[in-house]
Amino acid sequence: MPELPEVTTVARILNREIKNLTITDSMIFYTKLLKNVDVAGFKAAVKNQKILEVTNQAKYIVIKLENHVLISHLRMEGKWMIEEPELYSYDQKHLEAQLVLSNGKFARYYDTRKFGTLELYTSETYQNSPSLAKLGPIPGEIRATAEYLYGKTQRSRKAIKTVLLDQTVIAGLGNIYVNEVLFATKIHPEQPANTMTLQDCENLMQASTKILTKAIELGGTTIHTFKSSVEVEGNYQEHLKVHLRAGQECVNCGFKIAKNFVNGRGTYYCPNCQIFKK
Repeated sequence: MPELPEVTTVARILNREIKNLTITDSMIFYTKLLKNVDVAGFKAAVKNQKILEVTNQAKYIVIKLENHVLISHLRMEGKWMIEEPELYSYDQKHLEAQLVLSNGKFARYYDTRKFGTLELYTSETYQNSPSLAKLGPIPGEIRATAEYLYGKTQRSRKAIKTVLLDQTVIAGLGNIYVNEVLFATKIHPEQPANTMTLQDCENLMQASTKILTKAIELGGTTIHTFKSSVEVEGNYQEHLKVHLRAGQECVNCGFKIAKNFVNGRGTYYCPNCQIFKK
């Protein structure tokens, strides 16, 4: 699943390619993509709307139009591509939606798994949408302090990894980067959240900010089939310390990296560096 660095990269590419263009028409090929509007309402709302900006809030792509805002979540395999009308980057059976642009190109949304979503709101209401309103702070934001995280962890006996993956607690961290953050802070992924100290939380926030910032600089992590664009692959996978490295030597101590599952998520860690504290 694309996480904050990957979604940030996608949003930047889209902003560069389609900002200030006008949507002259639209087509929805998979109706379940739309979550709070029907096809006719969507087509009427976006027609002849100028695209003012494309940005992102955590894992959500936010496409700001003159009167409306589109909120896109890529989920596992969603991809936005800017294409010539007759050229398709992926099999057309995976094409779910397309926006016809005033420069003659199409903004097309493909999704092999069909988990992605597209929502429509007015410019005045989108920040109060269920998707955005519930998001916690992103590492690096003013609200994302050690004290904030400490307050959240002290109220939960769940594994710290589970808490960090909760987008209402900290937004933007997904499985890849939580594995990396916990390794960087030498915290066992199954350590109960309420055993975290204030210093642990300070370390977690600093590591999260550092790792996400670096990953954004490198265009995110390209694993399996995810790319931010057909021509664009992230390079942060070359800097991964534990994720997908089960059985390989720890870069710090030489111990074998282990893999288990925490709340159903593949979890990589060093049993020697990240010791479970009783």
